[in-house]
Amino acid sequence: MSYVFLILSVFMSATSSIFGKLFNKKNEGKSNSEIFYNFLLALSTCIGWAILYAISYSFESSVFWYIAMFSVCYTVCNFGIIQALKYGPATLTSLFVGLSLLVTTLWGFLFWNEQVTVYVAIGLIFVVVSIVLCLYSKKQDEKPFTWKWLFYVLLAFFGNAGCSIVQRTQQIKYNGQHGNMLMFFSTAISACIYLVLFIRSRKTDYKTMLRTSCALPVFAGICNVVLNVFVMKLALSDLTPSLIYPVIGVGGLAVVIVSSLLIFKEKMSLKQWIGVGVGAVAVVLLSI
Repeated sequence: MSYVFLILSVFMSATSSIFGKLFNKKNEGKSNSEIFYNFLLALSTCIGWAILYAISYSFESSVFWYIAMFSVCYTVCNFGIIQALKYGPATLTSLFVGLSLLVTTLWGFLFWNEQVTVYVAIGLIFVVVSIVLCLYSKKQDEKPFTWKWLFYVLLAFFGNAGCSIVQRTQQIKYNGQHGNMLMFFSTAISACIYLVLFIRSRKTDYKTMLRTSCALPVFAGICNVVLNVFVMKLALSDLTPSLIYPVIGVGGLAVVIVSSLLIFKEKMSLKQWIGVGVGAVAVVLLSI
């Protein structure tokens, strides 16, 4: 059963990029579509965490400091992802969000007293090589990326890293308690932020988007919650973390790559594909 959860987790981890890209394609040219998408994403995620929070209720007022920080990072990350998917390939966007492990790893060295292993050191080098290969080109007429994509993918990169850092710090401080409380209130705040932005956006063609593509952000939110449940179950299984996290990280990227080629018909240079391969190895090494 553990391997079933692991395989399902691989596909769940890819849904954010795939559903986001599909939504953008269906709503190309519609104003404020990213606000509509992220509102439904945060709302469905919040409902999922509300159920888990009700099942395992706990409360500690001091956790709200972490909730405030997490909700900001979560909101920024989701906004960055959906916008980056609009201006760049799903494969590179998914890769860069995964490579935010770089920031989390460096933070662990500085503040969590984690040791620098050979694997991690090599992984950090591979991250740099991957980024250079994906973004750098000597030819002036060859543009491996757009500046809009880079801006938004960096928002997603640091937003995702911030979520990981805040969540891990909170869990360390409270000995693994109040995790459901953190996630429920954080996603609720994020949903409220996007609701306010949605109400203020007068030009949003929400009726068409609601009729044609509202299921995509809802399913993405549900998959996000289910992924977290599966990861928690895997943490209690006989599978080792050195197997679980690399398989989910690289497996999810592989699913996104296949989707990019077959569904979205995205094209990248040979150098970028090599960069993606190096980045996948980096994710494995940083996850060990």
